[in-house]
Amino acid sequence: MRRLQRYLPLAIMALMVTAVQLLTSYTGTAYYLTQLTITAYYGLLIIGLCALMGYAGQLSLGHAGFFAIGGYVSAALTTHDLTACRDDFFITLLNHAHLLISRQDIYGEPLLTVKAWPACLAAIAAALLIAFIIGIPVLKLKGHYLAMATMGFGIIIFRIVMAGTYFGEADGISDVPAFTLLPGLTVSGDF
Repeated sequence: MRRLQRYLPLAIMALMVTAVQLLTSYTGTAYYLTQLTITAYYGLLIIGLCALMGYAGQLSLGHAGFFAIGGYVSAALTTHDLTACRDDFFITLLNHAHLLISRQDIYGEPLLTVKAWPACLAAIAAALLIAFIIGIPVLKLKGHYLAMATMGFGIIIFRIVMAGTYFGEADGISDVPAFTLLPGLTVSGDF
């Protein structure tokens, strides 16, 4: 019984989040759900930065780089057309695993893209992999050197995103499909 009381705040929070999602869906104000979801994203970023700076005592200026990796990888996977490489072995394998979806772009042309949930998991995996690779040498630094190295990493990611046409350069990636949380409940940038 005492162990269950430990998870009571988490259960209450999960019920509140579900209630807000259902309320915004049924009242026709799904745009507010999108805004709340974006607020949750930024909240996760702040919690990570708070844990690193507050508890570990380290100054990291590269958090935005990992945030960008996750966002741009998931957006790129869900928007870039894979129809031209449909016959490739890897794309065929993804299609047989039901990780790809056929849809239409804004002009009515057929698209073959990665579904939102697998793209989200791939973005998390990419950010974790890069964090692991970068973290091994960088975490041996202390003080100002750590801050400079993480700032350099953030600048490198910024330059890659701004220079790469794959990531939309300065315009970013548009026409990202809606992210389905539950059947009938999606998060998108539409009004």
